[in-house]
Amino acid sequence: MRVFLDTTYLLPIVGIEIDLPDDLLERLFSSDHSFVINELSLFELFGKASRFMSRDKNVKKRFYIGMESILSSEIDIKSIFTLDTLSIALEVYEEIKDLPDCPITATALFDSDVMLTEAGDIPKAADFEVLNLKEFADRYL
Repeated sequence: MRVFLDTTYLLPIVGIEIDLPDDLLERLFSSDHSFVINELSLFELFGKASRFMSRDKNVKKRFYIGMESILSSEIDIKSIFTLDTLSIALEVYEEIKDLPDCPITATALFDSDVMLTEAGDIPKAADFEVLNLKEFADRYL
């Protein structure tokens, strides 16, 4: 199954802690599913990590190692916009007012079977299977 990952699930890879069970994240990433992300998520990761980089050189090193891992992995990284996703992004904008979530959701709708996100507004905006990590683990892991 092609699983679209929202940025949240990539944060631990670059050293940013999130409030989700580590065992579920490990099960997710060790599963046989293939993963898809929007390249905008890479920019979001940089933005979140940059808040801590100037204060701690270890954060910068951890971010680099994590990004290197993502970029060299089997994760399918899609462009922020394509001709196929642009119109979808504009449609979901009516329901999702967080700008980065619009192209991210559009990519999920066009290029995957299911979207994983912790955002509460995305499932309401998409006629598509959108699950949080716990729901996904219960159904597919």
